[in-house]
Amino acid sequence: MQIYLLKDLKGHGKAGEIVNLNDGYAKNFVIKNKIGKPVDNATRSDMKAKAESEAYKNQTEIAAIQAQIAQLKQTPITLRCKVGANQKLFGSITSTEIANALAEKGIKLDKRLVVIPEPIKALGTYNVSIKYNHQLTGTLTVHVEELNAK
Repeated sequence: MQIYLLKDLKGHGKAGEIVNLNDGYAKNFVIKNKIGKPVDNATRSDMKAKAESEAYKNQTEIAAIQAQIAQLKQTPITLRCKVGANQKLFGSITSTEIANALAEKGIKLDKRLVVIPEPIKALGTYNVSIKYNHQLTGTLTVHVEELNAK
């Protein structure tokens, strides 16, 4: 009997999949405990609609991410920090500081997406990666300047 799984079923499949099960097991356990339901035309059309909806959602999400990546390339940020001897920073630049600087420019970004390859502890210009969902990556230019520089 073909069953559309509403929940994960150990050893048989994950939620959203159609699996073949023995009739007794399907009727007496899976359907009775609302783990799955029998496959019929309505179930197939629901699955097709969900798949199309998910595909559309992914396309719009990818388009929004690509637009933000293009905006990041055109929006370098400048962070001003206190420096000590040898032009070294007190501490280092964090992903939170970068996310906050972007928020001031109107770009909302989660700090967990910011990937700093090595700690930024000196003045200069750095390229920072922004890793999004769907294996998309953007690059942001960060300028670190002295706080009291004129």
